[in-house]
Amino acid sequence: MNKIKKNSAETKWDKSSISFKNYQNYINKKEDKFKLTLIDLLYISNFKGGNATTHEPEDTIEEKLKFYTDILIKIDNKFKDKELAELNNNEVEELWILIEKICNLTNKNLKTKIDGFSVSYLSALLNAYFTKLIPILDRRILINMKLVESKDLYKSKQVKDIFTFYKSLILKMKKESETTKQSIRDIDYKYFIMQIDKNIYINN
Repeated sequence: MNKIKKNSAETKWDKSSISFKNYQNYINKKEDKFKLTLIDLLYISNFKGGNATTHEPEDTIEEKLKFYTDILIKIDNKFKDKELAELNNNEVEELWILIEKICNLTNKNLKTKIDGFSVSYLSALLNAYFTKLIPILDRRILINMKLVESKDLYKSKQVKDIFTFYKSLILKMKKESETTKQSIRDIDYKYFIMQIDKNIYINN
């Protein structure tokens, strides 16, 4: 029986899923689940790939990560094991406030900014902790869900001000999860492996 050949996006998903599961296994073995350290960032960097590297002393990083840990705990206290599709409108707004707070910690003008740890990397960490609740902020997903246009992309094909699309992504993920009864992980997979419409790059 012939195997169906996977496209490059499917192959990338399969490989990154191993890294993602490794990180979740690490989280589940922690004595203090929500205490973030440099090791967490290394797991996320391995999962996301790319060229981002962290060039700060470990003690400085871990001091900054205390602020991130505090918000992770607040998200867990408020939402526990809830799924995004289960939330009512008020709960979605409450979740967004907490996501916005933790993402703001990556602002380059703040002392909580960690070199090499961007919003998109942070979103992967949030998804690893709250897989059913918070999606990953990713270029392929934003493009294939038609949340961005050509004007929103740099010539490098990365998304300009990617954080500004995070709430729209969450709302669209919630709506699709409600409609299809699929998890946000399944929806993420569907849009990640789709071929990107190259017309979006025409003006870049």
